[in-house]
Formats: sequence, structure tokens, C-alpha cells
Amino acid sequence: MTVRLQGKYIKNNSNTLVVIFQGVFTKTNEAYADKVVRGEISEQTVKNLHGYYHFMKVSERNPTRDYFYLEDYYSNLYGWYLFDHERFIYEELSSQLSQFIQKHHYKHVYLVGSSKGGVGAIILALHCPEVEKVFTMVPDLKISTDTFGASGRSLFFNNDPVFEKQVKTIFENKALFNELDKRDETPAFFFFTGVRDYGFKAITSFHRKLQEEYQVESHILVMPTPEPHSPLIKNHPNLMNHLIQNLDKELPWEEDEFTSVSSFSHIATYKAIGMK
Repeated sequence: MTVRLQGKYIKNNSNTLVVIFQGVFTKTNEAYADKVVRGEISEQTVKNLHGYYHFMKVSERNPTRDYFYLEDYYSNLYGWYLFDHERFIYEELSSQLSQFIQKHHYKHVYLVGSSKGGVGAIILALHCPEVEKVFTMVPDLKISTDTFGASGRSLFFNNDPVFEKQVKTIFENKALFNELDKRDETPAFFFFTGVRDYGFKAITSFHRKLQEEYQVESHILVMPTPEPHSPLIKNHPNLMNHLIQNLDKELPWEEDEFTSVSSFSHIATYKAIGMK
């Protein structure tokens, strides 16, 4: 089965491309997966769901860049941009993205993703040499499929525990980073998270791994509020849009929006917290 890029491409004749990876849609859960497995939700209905693109306001507010809203319709529901029907696809997706970038002669390429989409942005950045920067919001490095129940395991892993473990430990696999050694320049990573995000520890560990083991520039932006995973994004849309729009800058925030506790660790200020 051939993997191809699918989604909405917005061309503004720019030399900069922003690729935006989709998170999980609110309406999908274990009950939704059950209906997909039982055939009560059609394939076309699920495809149509993926046509509702997150962060569309980003492209509306800044028409000086091109945008590709990349869909994640794999395994009859989702694939975390990693797998499709019990096989890994991220190398094929990365190759397709590289060919797309080269075909359109982009000079600057930024990847953006939230939660599940953050996983895709990270994975493809590790394999796509044209990527310059990556901005992820609470990336789901744990590959949290449990909320989709038994039907999710059937859709995503074909009830194969070996493949499921390979997926959920993908960021522990050293082979994932092999392409970095072949590159003259590596991308800069920016991770937005919060102290109550369920993935906080995994994100901070991955941030250190990039720096210490692979000498990759990596920044972690921490929200010191009691908000859990999804509200960290949903409650701060202006801040998220602001950071994405500023990816052209060396650091995508103003001096009074984040306080740096080290060169690569930054805590949100009251100003940033108030950017609703």
C-alpha cells in the first residue's frame, strides 16, 4: 500500500512552508472507535472528519507563507503519522514530504503539531533534511491509544501486542535518530508543555536526549498553571498562534512572555498566561 501526503495545501507563492499536523478530534473516543469497527460509521464519514483542520486561523492571519494541513487518516481512524494497518509508515511519509518540498523549491520549512500531531512533527523532522524548525504543543510521546479501548487496539495494532509495544516505545529506539548523523544542519525543536500535562516527564526527557545525546538545539516552554493536556492549548489560542507566527524569528517569543531559567528552558510569564 502506497503512502501519500494528504490534506489541504494553501499556496501563496512563498518560499516558506508551514506543515501543520492534526491532533485528535474531540468527538473521537472509545465509543467512536467501536462504531468504526462495527461499520456503523462509514469510511467516508471518517475521511470527512479529517477535513476539519486545526489551526486554520494561522494561515488566515499570515498569507505570506504557504501551508500544508497534513491529515492523519490511517488505520481507518488515526495513525499518529507513524503507522497504518500494523506497519510503520513514517519513513515513507518523510520521503514524500522531502519530495514535495524539493518540487516547490522551499527555502524554509517549519513543522507544527499538537498532541498526536506533535508526534508526527517530531518524527518527520528527524527524517526530513529540509526541516528547519519544529514547534510542538504538548506532544503525545506516550502514543496514548488507551482512550480508544479494545476497538482502538484492533484498528491501530490489529491486536498485535508486539507491534503495539514497538509503537509505544518508538522514541526509545535509537534507529529513529540515525538520519540526524547524515545531516549538515539539524532542526531546532521547541516544545510547549505544562507542569500538569500527562506527558510532561516524557517531553522533558526527550528534550534532554536531543541536547545531550545528539547535540540538537531544543527549547522547552513550560506553562506553570494547573491546566492538564488539552486545555494547555485550548485555553491559550492567542499564545499558540503568536508562537507559530513567530517561527521565522530566532526565538518565537518576546522577552517579557517567557522567563529563561537556562539557555534552553523557559517559563511562561503572566503576560503569556493571559494571552487567551
